[in-house]
Amino acid sequence: MNGWMSGILMLWNMGIVAGLMLGGMLVLRPVLLRLLTARQRTWLGMLGWYGTGMFNIFGLLAWVHILPVTFRDLITPRTTSRIVYQWPAYLPFAYRGTGEYAVALPGGKAVWVELTDGMLLAAVVVWLAGIAALSIWMWHRSRRLKALGRQGELLDPKDSGLKWLQEDRDTAVRLCRGLPTSFVYQGGEKIDGKRYDMIYLQAELPPQRRELVLRHEWNHLRMRHSWMKSWANIVLVSWWWNPILWVAYYYFCRDMELACDERTLQDLEMGEKRKQYAQTLVELASGKMLWGEPLAFGECGAVARVKAALAWHRPTWWIALGRWCVFALVFLFFLGGPRDIPFLPVEVVQAWQQARVEVELPGGWRPEERWMSVERSGDVTLLAKDTQGVWHEMSYWCSAWDGRFYQTGGWETLSGTPDLTGFQQGLW
Repeated sequence: MNGWMSGILMLWNMGIVAGLMLGGMLVLRPVLLRLLTARQRTWLGMLGWYGTGMFNIFGLLAWVHILPVTFRDLITPRTTSRIVYQWPAYLPFAYRGTGEYAVALPGGKAVWVELTDGMLLAAVVVWLAGIAALSIWMWHRSRRLKALGRQGELLDPKDSGLKWLQEDRDTAVRLCRGLPTSFVYQGGEKIDGKRYDMIYLQAELPPQRRELVLRHEWNHLRMRHSWMKSWANIVLVSWWWNPILWVAYYYFCRDMELACDERTLQDLEMGEKRKQYAQTLVELASGKMLWGEPLAFGECGAVARVKAALAWHRPTWWIALGRWCVFALVFLFFLGGPRDIPFLPVEVVQAWQQARVEVELPGGWRPEERWMSVERSGDVTLLAKDTQGVWHEMSYWCSAWDGRFYQTGGWETLSGTPDLTGFQQGLW
């Protein structure tokens, strides 16, 4: 059971990391709104959703440590092992039964808490119940909306008169009555043995509005927003207990809509059509958030989207270049690290005292003074001064996997008095 609980604590550590990463992006958001495009902010958000939702991607991205200090360096108090670029461990990464454990805070401080089997089991039950409830609710909501869309009339691209839509042979469109909003499903339907990306349009739309909404939804498919949102949904449901993820998810969806607006406005060369697009947003954007699978035309942030559409203009090359430079700098800031910092020193000291390590002394002398120093790497240094005033040194190493201590060398006699800065007296 202890191994199973350790795995659960590791998953919860991932949820905390995801919240801190996406929370850091939220703190920077007021600045990023001015310096980055919506599409660039969407990619930055994907670094948070994908980069913290997969073990392998998190470890792989951690190797890209180009800047002197990264965000991961700042938020990592300890890691899960001595191996470089492991996951930050805020909660204990090794559960050994009922007892006192250190909860690590960013900055290296520790808060000691009492954990029991019953307490953790109750937390696991609540966590899994929340996952099940949210999954069922989202599945039911998406299934109902998709079933409503499938009742619509399949649109023939040749009859629509839209050349850009005729060239896309992987997308199909249905006109549906009674839809609350137009939306897309990536790989949504299988028609005549072929899987199509589906666009479900409100049949009540006037022809001019229909073309603009259709282009917007088509751009969602081109930019792979459905897959992005699907993965963000999985991460959100997995760690539903983290409130930061809910706020980050809302703004992530808003950035996807703004990015799609930018792409659509870029496609519309005529100034009059751009004005019509902004007017369409005013008329149709409901400002309602769809938390399930589909991406909808009127999803969240109607006021912000209208303002952005009215203010949009094609940037000059030097402004575009500057934005890409800022994006690269911010992207690299959220990569890299942490590097080989597995322990809190106070945690190693407590483990040493609980283990009651028997330190063997060579014959012929006994310690008059005893000192200990612990490093974040788990290295332990012992110093002893005998009755003759001579200093001796020995070293141990703490294993991150089992918490045991292993002697790495015998006693060595030192010449002179060692520097006792960072040492604690009488701990062995």
